[in-house]
Amino acid sequence: MIKGLIQFLKSKSFFKNLALYFVLLGLVCWIIIAWLGSYTSHGETVAVPDFTGVKLADLDNFVSDKKLRYMVIDSLYDTQSPSGVVIKQEPEPNEKVKDNRTIYLYVTSILPPSIQMPKLVDRSLRQASSMIITYGLKLGKIKFISDQCANCVLEQFVNGKKIEQGAVIPKGTVVDLLIGKGLGDEQAGVPCLYGLTRKEALRKLSEASLNVGAITFDIIKDSLVAKVFKQTPSCSKDASIKIGGTVDLFFTSDKSKIPSLTTDTSFNKNNDEDFDN
Repeated sequence: MIKGLIQFLKSKSFFKNLALYFVLLGLVCWIIIAWLGSYTSHGETVAVPDFTGVKLADLDNFVSDKKLRYMVIDSLYDTQSPSGVVIKQEPEPNEKVKDNRTIYLYVTSILPPSIQMPKLVDRSLRQASSMIITYGLKLGKIKFISDQCANCVLEQFVNGKKIEQGAVIPKGTVVDLLIGKGLGDEQAGVPCLYGLTRKEALRKLSEASLNVGAITFDIIKDSLVAKVFKQTPSCSKDASIKIGGTVDLFFTSDKSKIPSLTTDTSFNKNNDEDFDN
């Protein structure tokens, strides 16, 4: 039997079959490699487009001609961006990836997350303002009334109704405050607001236990970037008014009109005359 096997291994028939086997094996390997290369688009890449700002409803149309797929994996609350749009992606824009690669997207949430209302009552106005910002809320109207606790938060309101600590509210809710201004003639220092935007000036006034009075723009271009160039009463080292008093603000988009923070009385007077004229 062994002798017959040895003779078969030496025969032409064996070598023909062996050669045919290697040819078939090589052909099968070539077909598999070619198929894998085609299936995975070996060596072919595309640049990742920038999804930033694309709305959820437009994503399918956005990727329809880009040989890519997408998957929304998380939603984030962002008060600076409209809801339901892409704000972040992985991989980043312009990176090279293979065809049909999945791009992972982060979008702004359509509904704000809920939080528990903090306790602001019995805190100072400055503390309450800081807490409102920390909790992702917005400071609304501030009303001052006579009370023995000067500059203390007496009540907190949402939509005109008292709100208790722990109540569940959406992030970004506007909170109004009722503040005590003492029983006498307690005074508050007038802060210098020159060079501040409207939002910054209102925040600084609230921290000083004061209210905003009249708001005037010299030339209305962009009220969001206009800055304070005049205020009444003006600020100085000894300037003060009653707690809860008002400060009138005048805004400009002309930087040359804005004085330095060191108060110059003559400048303020000249500025008043120029504005009135």
